[in-house]
Amino acid sequence: MRSLIMLEQTKDGFAVQAPDLAVCTFGKDVEAAKRAATEAIRINLEAYREAGQQIPEGVDISNHLRNPEFEDLLFTYVEVAEPRGRAAA
Repeated sequence: MRSLIMLEQTKDGFAVQAPDLAVCTFGKDVEAAKRAATEAIRINLEAYREAGQQIPEGVDISNHLRNPEFEDLLFTYVEVAEPRGRAAA
């Protein structure tokens, strides 16, 4: 599954967030940040599944692009393996 992430350059690398999930992480460069985000999102999705909760639906990227708080951020997508385990009811 594709998941939207936002990257922000810092003095030490790149902070990354998944705006549709409770995920924040960091990488020394863009590729490291994307790898860290992919893993953090996978773990987050597995936690939803294990708790029997519905995975939040993503907001259309255009909504995030119009948000003035996000205007200086880089948006991209990462591919995340579907979580295994039971599906939410």
